[in-house]
Amino acid sequence: MSINVSRIALHALREEVLSRECNRRQQVVGVLNEFYAAAFRHLYQVWRREKKTISDSGYVLKEVELYAKKYPKQLLRGLDSYLQERRAVIGHRTSPDTLSHSNRSPGDRESRASSQTGREGKEMNFTGVCDLPPEMEGEARLI
Repeated sequence: MSINVSRIALHALREEVLSRECNRRQQVVGVLNEFYAAAFRHLYQVWRREKKTISDSGYVLKEVELYAKKYPKQLLRGLDSYLQERRAVIGHRTSPDTLSHSNRSPGDRESRASSQTGREGKEMNFTGVCDLPPEMEGEARLI
């Protein structure tokens, strides 16, 4: 699915569907990244709401692509409002685990993610690619 959503986002960029938002923000990568996340979220919503199966995936992707190209602003607004709601929910929690989540090391996150499943069964925290420390193999050189 990820490759298909990437294709949808890149086609939207090439077809200048995102031009207005890119110009408004004066950036392309950030808008493209947000659009990708918004399209993926929309895919998830359609999938869950309509109880789709893998045999429906082609139709669902086509529907998501058409919606994303026709209503990019609404797609981005939907993601933004979803993220604001999530931040508000996380901000109201009193658990020190969730409030200090950005200050932990990757090892702490991994141990918490494995222990979290048994405790609540709903929420899991994974280490993101940007959270990992860079690893240098061999000698770093400019080519």
